[in-house]
Amino acid sequence: MKISAKYEKELKKFFELSKKFYIVNFQLRNEELISNFSGVTDEEKIDMIKEGIKQACYKKNSDEIAYLMYSIGIFGLFPKYSLNFVKSFSELSREEFHEEHEDIASYFQSLHLPQTIDTVYELAKKYRWDDNFALVRKCCFTLGDINTPKAKEKLELLLQSDEEMIRKHVMEQLNRHDFTNKDVE
Repeated sequence: MKISAKYEKELKKFFELSKKFYIVNFQLRNEELISNFSGVTDEEKIDMIKEGIKQACYKKNSDEIAYLMYSIGIFGLFPKYSLNFVKSFSELSREEFHEEHEDIASYFQSLHLPQTIDTVYELAKKYRWDDNFALVRKCCFTLGDINTPKAKEKLELLLQSDEEMIRKHVMEQLNRHDFTNKDVE
């Protein structure tokens, strides 16, 4: 898989700056990163990030995934262009090499999109890293906030878990919402 030459140069510069600033300051230096990409349109940044995600998945590079996800906020693309990343994040959620699954669930939670229900449900089923089931809890909140009959069905499926903590997270959402929003995908 090869990124088009148009984005290869920008992504290389982006990763160099991101890594340098992340290591030095333990956070991205937004203003310098933004100024280095001031001549790039929002649409080009979106395309660059989506291509970067594909390339980082191909290389199984979790650091690049993290930098790209952070860049959506840094470049001010969220929430205005949020829908542009749903497909990329849905595909990324199935990958195990990175640690951004909770961020993906949070991203989907902020959007309340019925078309993310299956992805969020799969995240909750597949990834259970700790005794508190933090990712599962985030997924339950996401399904609750989507608040559709289909989201309720997925929560009810999770309610069948053998884990008491998961059932507790599910019940919290089932009791919090009425699930009357329309299922529109």
